Parts: sequence; structure tokens; C-alpha cells
Amino acid sequence: MKWFALSLAAGIILTMLLSFVVSSDIALFAGFIAVISLLIYSDRRKVKREGIIVIRRTQRGRNFIDNVAKAYPRFWRVLSVIGIAVGIILMFVGSLVLITQAIAVIEGAAGGGVKLLLPGPVAAPVNAPGVFVVPWWIWIIGIAVVIIPHEFMHGIMCRIDGVKIKSVGWLLLIIIPGAFVEPDEAQLKKKSRMTKLRVYAAGSFANMIVAAFVLVLAFVVTLAIFSSGAAVPYGVNFGGTLNNTPAYAANMTGSIILLNGIEIRNQTSLSNALEKYSAGDTVEVVTADTYFISGIMPSGIVDKSRTQRYNLTLAAHPERAGAFLGISGVGQSILLNMNMNVYATVSVLLLWIFLFSFGIGLVNLLPIKPLDGGLILEELVGGRKRVVKVISVAMLALLLFNLIGPLFLV
Repeated sequence: MKWFALSLAAGIILTMLLSFVVSSDIALFAGFIAVISLLIYSDRRKVKREGIIVIRRTQRGRNFIDNVAKAYPRFWRVLSVIGIAVGIILMFVGSLVLITQAIAVIEGAAGGGVKLLLPGPVAAPVNAPGVFVVPWWIWIIGIAVVIIPHEFMHGIMCRIDGVKIKSVGWLLLIIIPGAFVEPDEAQLKKKSRMTKLRVYAAGSFANMIVAAFVLVLAFVVTLAIFSSGAAVPYGVNFGGTLNNTPAYAANMTGSIILLNGIEIRNQTSLSNALEKYSAGDTVEVVTADTYFISGIMPSGIVDKSRTQRYNLTLAAHPERAGAFLGISGVGQSILLNMNMNVYATVSVLLLWIFLFSFGIGLVNLLPIKPLDGGLILEELVGGRKRVVKVISVAMLALLLFNLIGPLFLV
């Protein structure tokens, strides 16, 4: 506890000093690295280095895993069967996704390929070929939510079939943290195929459960926010304007909130308002500045304090009778009656926890040994090592192509 307090204090001091010369994101990131480094140093006698990996093994946590496994053995066995089925299905789904993304890279499609998720001193996610850099604090939370249930589930499935857990602990690959439950591999190899499938599929299945839980949680949170009036549908946003149309000529932006004094709440109210006018009529359109959040909850947040007014002469609709503004990619905007930073943080964090859980869980199920998917494949083909090796090499090559191909082909 003493070392933790000292490390935290040193990290805070470093962050404060660096904030005078670099951005706050870089300063916070450096402070976090300093805290982790000092904590590892304080525990150096129990930490081992294996190549570029730092590992700390402990016996703590084994009894907890034992107690949970023994308390509900029937439940865990039923859940494990579902996990095996889900794992096998997702192994094929993940392989198909990898193949289709590789084809997209070859065809030069933007956004083709898969990406590494790495932490960095950035305020918002940065998308680049082969890599997605996310704010370090989002990355740390995302990785923790992935690793803890993943390894915990591996441990439970080991124990319900009597496989000894030698140790639990954490590891660090440069700045990338991890955790592990270390089973007795010799004992596990002697177990039945069902036991091994149960153990291998458990981790990624736990990640999928977390991903599903996040979707449900996001729905419940969104419902609660809108039910309480903390957010209400308000205005219509649009992705762009069509060439040679009234909206294009006026360089209209934002979300439409008024049309000739009529309040626009959604797309239906906008359509109803336009039906009252014909091509050639002049209308006043009021738009509000709109902020889009890359989160899991509804976005398009309007700022009623920042508005623009446009006097537009309506055009004829090119496909049907009626007036036409010339906007495209329309969507629902919302008005927040709560702190936007809180809403945005919850929305973004839930999105990235979902993406981390689902994405890493899916990659781990790819038929590439020694990933869990490769171990599952080995059991499915009856231990035929040549088959496993050929498929593993092919899928690994495909994965690497997805990562580095966009650097050259897209």
C-alpha cells in the first residue's frame, strides 16, 4: 500500500510537470507509465522477466475460483456446452470475416483489413492502416474487461473437471498488460476431448457474454435517459447536401429544428412541414450546431444556443410530387437535458468495451495455434498436427495480410 501511494503520487507530480510543456493527453499517458513502472519495481523480487515479457505469478485467487466452480457445477457444465457451440460457430465466422476483409484489401476498399487496438496519448480514437490508436484510459479499461472474465472462465472450467491451477497472475508486454490463469498443462492433456474443448472455448465465450451484456446495458441506459426526459428527439441532421439544390446553394449545415416557425422533432415532422409547400415557395429554415459522438448510444446532439437561419427557395422533388430541400443521409438528432460530457463518456466507453470484448474474443477463436481457436481446431480434427499446422499457417498469413496489406494496397 505504501509503494502504491508513493507511485501514484510520483505519477501525479510527473503529469503536472509535463502538462506545462506537452499536451494533457501526453502528460497523463506518461504519468500512467511512470506509475506502472514504479509498481513493478516495488515488486521486483517476485517479478520474472521472460524475454520482453514481465510476469508476476501468485497463488492468490485460486481459492476464489475453486469456490465459484464448486458452488454451481451443474450451471457451469451447461454453460460450457453452450460455450463450445458458440466457440466453434464463431471460429468459422471469424475465419470468414478474415477472408472477406482480405478480399476488400485486395480490391482497394477503404476500411478493409483488420486493425490492432493500441493505447496512445490521444484525446480521440485515431484510425490508421493496420492500427487503431485509442485513448490510453479507454484501452486500459477495455483490456481489463476482456482479460478478467476471460481468464476467470478458463479457471472455472479447469476446476469443474479437476484440472489443477498452478498459479494466477499478471504480465506486461512492453506497455501492454495481461493476466493469466495457468493450468497444469500435463494434467489437462490427459483429460477427455470434452474437457479440453470446455476449457479452450471458455475464455472467448466469457468475452461474448460481456459483449452481449454491454448491448443490453446500453439499451437500458438509453431507455432510462429518454424516459426520464434527460434526452429527447429534437431535429433532423443530415450527412450532406445534393448538388444544385437549395440546401447545397445555401451551404446549409447542422440539424434542422424549425421550418417557417414549425418545430421539427423528427423526419416525420419535417416531411409533414414540407408537404404544405410547393416548388418555388420560399421558406425560412433554422438549423442548430450538432455534435456527433462515436458511441453506442444515439448521437447527433443539438446545441440550441448556436443556430443559423437560411431563406431557401424550394425545388421540385426529382422522384415524386412535392417540395425538396436537397439534403441526404438524414438522421435523428437529440436534445440533451443533462451534462453532455457524462453522456458522451458513457456512450463512448460502452462502445469500446463492446468492441474490445467482441473483437478480441473473435480473434482469439481464429484457428491459429496457440490461440484458443487453434486448440479447439486441434481437438476437432482428432489431434492431426499436420492439418492444424497447415490451417494455422494459412490463417496467420491471412491475418498478417489484413494488418499490413492496407499499407500498400488501399
